[in-house]
Amino acid sequence: MADKIIDLRSDTVTKPSPEMRRAMAEAEVGDDVYLEDPTVNRLQERAAQIFGREASLFVPSGSMGNLTCIIAHTRPGQEVICEGKGHIYNYEMASMSAVAGTLPRVVSAEDGIMTWEQISRAIRPKIYARAQTALVSLENTHNMAGGTVYPTQLMHEICDRAHDAGIVVHLDGARIFNAATYLGEDVHEMTKKFDSVQFCLS
Repeated sequence: MADKIIDLRSDTVTKPSPEMRRAMAEAEVGDDVYLEDPTVNRLQERAAQIFGREASLFVPSGSMGNLTCIIAHTRPGQEVICEGKGHIYNYEMASMSAVAGTLPRVVSAEDGIMTWEQISRAIRPKIYARAQTALVSLENTHNMAGGTVYPTQLMHEICDRAHDAGIVVHLDGARIFNAATYLGEDVHEMTKKFDSVQFCLS
């Protein structure tokens, strides 16, 4: 009998089980452009319900989800504060600049976990000739920092203080369910103060 290999390179190497494949083959389908795909509609409704949101949008990749949120919250020429090892800065084909026209403002943080003190030092002063800070993006769990988990209290503090400064906060929550399991907390409670959340199903 062959030994089973446990592949921990990435959460993206997972493969669908036979039951998952069967569910895909048997799923009701329709034209998503006309909002007529009942399976996609149910998925979006369920995601919104889990996160306590008005609505959600299914997109093909986490990178597209992050980019969609960046575009929704910013305009070209503004800055996005993110951690130096973060996925949106290192692994999304520079789309925040190439597509959204925004500039990354990088903060290096121990274990990938930024504090408000670090973020506040990176916020641009309101000088007309300078790019203005529009968005802070956190990543939980933080993939390239070894899967570190943001404590919920810290995330909420960052959201509150950023909002007081007129800055929007996005969560790259590709692995937010892993963080919730680790912390023993509910994802709705964890993410309720964010302006947007992206999560992955891979």
